[in-house]
Amino acid sequence: MKKLLLIAFLMPASLWAFQKTNTAKPAPAGAKAPANNVTLSCRLYGTNSSADKIYLYENIGLAKKVVASAGKSGADSAYVLTIPAGPARFYSVGANEQSTARIILGEEKQVTLWGNTQFMHKARTVNSPANKALETMQERISQFSAESTQIRAQFNASTGNKRKTMEESVAQLGLRKQKFLDSLKTANPLLWRSASLQLTPDYAGQGGSESEFYAKEWFRYANLSDKTFETIPDVFTAFESFVLQQIQMGVAHEKAVQNAESQLANIPAESTARRVAQGGIVSAMKATNSPQYAMVAKKYIDTYRKQDLGEIPSLDSEVKKASTFLTGFEAPDLAGMTPDSSQFSLKQLRGKIVLIDFWASWCGPCRKENPNVIANYNKYHEKGFDILGVSLDREINSWRNAIKQDGLPWHHISDLKGWQSSHAALYSVTSIPQTLLLDRQGNIIARNLRGDQLGAKLKELFGE
Repeated sequence: MKKLLLIAFLMPASLWAFQKTNTAKPAPAGAKAPANNVTLSCRLYGTNSSADKIYLYENIGLAKKVVASAGKSGADSAYVLTIPAGPARFYSVGANEQSTARIILGEEKQVTLWGNTQFMHKARTVNSPANKALETMQERISQFSAESTQIRAQFNASTGNKRKTMEESVAQLGLRKQKFLDSLKTANPLLWRSASLQLTPDYAGQGGSESEFYAKEWFRYANLSDKTFETIPDVFTAFESFVLQQIQMGVAHEKAVQNAESQLANIPAESTARRVAQGGIVSAMKATNSPQYAMVAKKYIDTYRKQDLGEIPSLDSEVKKASTFLTGFEAPDLAGMTPDSSQFSLKQLRGKIVLIDFWASWCGPCRKENPNVIANYNKYHEKGFDILGVSLDREINSWRNAIKQDGLPWHHISDLKGWQSSHAALYSVTSIPQTLLLDRQGNIIARNLRGDQLGAKLKELFGE
């Protein structure tokens, strides 16, 4: 403890070398750059032949906006990126969005970065006080994180007088974190904003459970209503980590989302920071395969579709797939070739109760189930029940013959791609038979009803 306390007071001067900044945005794409520019010279190795460019990104949560790009130039084959000079801010740089280095640019005339394009998180700058200060800050935060982990384990294992001692240790750690942040706030506001989102308080039995404590106190050090957080990408990671921590502690996924949205309400509604934070929640739900993923992702899409920054189409596609497992969500449209080579789509059955039946002529269990499906079709078709058979066949005559042999009178489509079927991919079908039952508005009622379960559900919907 004493050693760590000493570190807090003997911080390297480089951490304070990069002075105050504000949060003004860079010039918009296409605008004429002022004469006063800054350049980033990237000396990279490990670049494959297809990576002929590197990109400077502005991180906006789920989206990465390209600010500048450059190919190799000069005798030393460096990548030289140029942007207008201005207030310092965070960017990321790399040959693709998956491997990037975090960097501060804006006030320093020239910055040089050395790294491997495959491991950009390990890249380092030279002769850049701003980025040296960033590295030093991150090292200090890592020290705090390690100490928090250790103290948390010791506190949870302690009892009696030992627990009181640990409570004091937790309190002292909190004071040192706050002192560190207070010093940063005065000397380097940009790094302070980042650090205030990365550091969290530590639980020491202060009323309620540990998960309840963090649900309220996770963002203790960051004033989320402050507009200066507008361009701090750590907002994304902070909300992502908050949700992941809640779930790790056993909080129900739905409750974890509610807790996150309660914190989200502290951020101005129309701000970029709100969008970034919502993206963090979506990312955490996806990472945990949460049943809440489709709901939170759809909410994000509905909110920001008109301000798409490139993330909406792929997210939309993911939601469509995820929602096929959730009741109440609209089933994605299916359209394809019929056995007579015409076209038919699921939307043409809107207004009816519809069973989507994924099957194939070569699937024994599928064809064994067909008599039961036929019986239900005959019983309820006149009342508004219909079926769309979606085949995973590859050979058209096998498909046609199976329909004829089994006497399947309903609608059928197929792209004749077998397991590479785009229809199966859209609905995340990895085995057959699989079915989805839809209501008259095209929303999912249930998935994988077969045998007596299918008959019972149709009886519930239509009566005898």
